Amino acid sequence: MTCPEQSCAIFGGTFDPVHNGHLRSAVEVREALGVAKVRLIPACRPPHRDQPATAPADRLEMLKLATRGIDYIEIDDREIKREGKSYTIDTLESIRDEAGTEVSMSLVLGSDAWAILDTWRDWQRLTDLVHVVILRRAGQEPDEPEVVRTWSRAKLAENPAALQAHAHGLICRIEVTRLDISATRIRELFSTGRSPDYLMPGEVIEYIRGKGLYNYRRPETLC
Repeated sequence: MTCPEQSCAIFGGTFDPVHNGHLRSAVEVREALGVAKVRLIPACRPPHRDQPATAPADRLEMLKLATRGIDYIEIDDREIKREGKSYTIDTLESIRDEAGTEVSMSLVLGSDAWAILDTWRDWQRLTDLVHVVILRRAGQEPDEPEVVRTWSRAKLAENPAALQAHAHGLICRIEVTRLDISATRIRELFSTGRSPDYLMPGEVIEYIRGKGLYNYRRPETLC
C-alpha cells in the first residue's frame, strides 16, 4: 500500500535560470499524477551537458524566489551540497532511503533527456526506485534509443493516475502545454539588453539584474 500524502514528482535540472516553462510543467504534472508534492532539484555539475553559466548558490536562490508561496513545491539542494557530478541514480537512492519503500515517487524527464537515457549511469535501475514520467509536447513524440524502447515496453502505463497505486516501476507519458521558452534564449536576452518579461517570474528577473548574472546588459547601453 502506498502513502498518497507523501507522494512526489521529482524534477532535476540546471534551472539556469528557472523560467515559466519549468513551472508550468510542474503544475501540469502534479495535476496529472495527483501527487502531494513536486520536488525541484538543481544539479551541481550535470554529467551530460555543458556546465551551468551561473553558480549553484544563485540557481538555488532563483528557484526559491520563483516558488515562494507555492506550498506543494519543495526545493531540494542535496546535489549542490554533495558537489561533484550530479548523477541522478545517486540522488534517487538517497531520496528513496529517506522516504521508505511505500511512497510513490516519479522522476520527470523531458524528451531530450529520454532520448539519451541509455548514456546515464545505471539507467536501467531507475524504475527500481521510482516511476519515470516523460513529458511530451502536443504533436511531438519523443525519440528513444531501441534499447530504451525495449526496456520500457513492459513498464508502460496508459493512465498517469495508476502510478499512485505503486511506489515505483512504471513509465508513462504526459502531454504538457507547449511553451516555447528556453533558458538559452533567456540568457541571450539578458546579455543583449532585451526584456525577458513574462517568460519567467518577476522576482527572478530582478535577482538576475541585481547581481548582474548572464552578462546582464542594461537596455540604455545599446547602440
